[in-house]
Amino acid sequence: MINKNGIIKTFDLGSSEIIDKKINEALIATERIYADSQELWDEVAKEVINPLFSIIKNYKNIYITPDGELNNIPFSIFRDIKKQSFLAENFNLRILTTGRDLLKILNKNIKSQNEALIVGNPNFNFIKNELAKDSKIKQKRSFDLINKKWNDLPGTKYEVEKIAKLTNGNLLTKNKANSIEIERNISPKILHIASHSYFLENLEKNTQFENNLNFKENPLLRSGIVLAGANRKNSNNNSLDDGYLTALEITNLNWDGTELVVISGCSSGKGLKKTGEGVYGLNRAIIVAGAKSSLLSLWDVDDKATALFMENFYIKLKNGISRSKALYETQKEFRNHPIEAWRHPNVWAAFQLSGDWRPIDF
Repeated sequence: MINKNGIIKTFDLGSSEIIDKKINEALIATERIYADSQELWDEVAKEVINPLFSIIKNYKNIYITPDGELNNIPFSIFRDIKKQSFLAENFNLRILTTGRDLLKILNKNIKSQNEALIVGNPNFNFIKNELAKDSKIKQKRSFDLINKKWNDLPGTKYEVEKIAKLTNGNLLTKNKANSIEIERNISPKILHIASHSYFLENLEKNTQFENNLNFKENPLLRSGIVLAGANRKNSNNNSLDDGYLTALEITNLNWDGTELVVISGCSSGKGLKKTGEGVYGLNRAIIVAGAKSSLLSLWDVDDKATALFMENFYIKLKNGISRSKALYETQKEFRNHPIEAWRHPNVWAAFQLSGDWRPIDF
């Protein structure tokens, strides 16, 4: 820990194996919508937050740069020692990839003046989308996706139509919801993509190359977003848009000045964790592309619930509330939602904001 005066204090939180095990148990329970999910996260809080509470209770703003398995924690789910309130009710929780991000957020004056770009409800079976000649995207997907088939997401149609109206954004759906159109929109003020997203957690070595022990796939190819044409067979041809926007491809895009990137899909916040280096996935790619903040999911999310969650989030952003507060207020609403199933942490705690927490000028 480091305070505003630059004084550093260190704390021994104990065995990382014990903490990692508790995080994994809580994640599994949350993803499977078990009744004891919140209690399991309270157990994680005992290991991670409670030992620090005597210090952090004297501050309002808490900046967190997680490492290792801590990247899987939805910090908004933590409650205080007495379990009477959530930490986000009493503290401003700021999630950063590294401490350097704070300097970029506070010192970077570049702001996009472009309209928002809202992408969703892709036609996964689209077969005629040719790669633009001037495209900088080098089409390449993970070998594990070659035969993957994706189902339509009806909730994304409602979601992107509502958000496009709230943000006065440029709406791309069906055949237009593809990587080439996204590339053509340089530095949108807000980029919202509602579709399937993925992180391939299995072996980095594909079974097709199981006899080649030196083969390793770039981890940024194992995270991505599913767009128009993804169900097309044999689309590894470089003459075509293959229907995917991988994390590696995103690093070549220009999102400098983009205020917020939202990937409204399953497990968009996951990636390959490297101790001391963060997570190699969509979040890292978004930072490299130049965006100021991202809102990504930590596990698989419900199509309909997510659509309404995002609508509520943007309504608050439109009303001038900060990104972090808009997220917290939306989470609070869902904890008390009329639909009982949506009160579960699986729904309201899935998305985590990283980077700039301040309001966005519409």
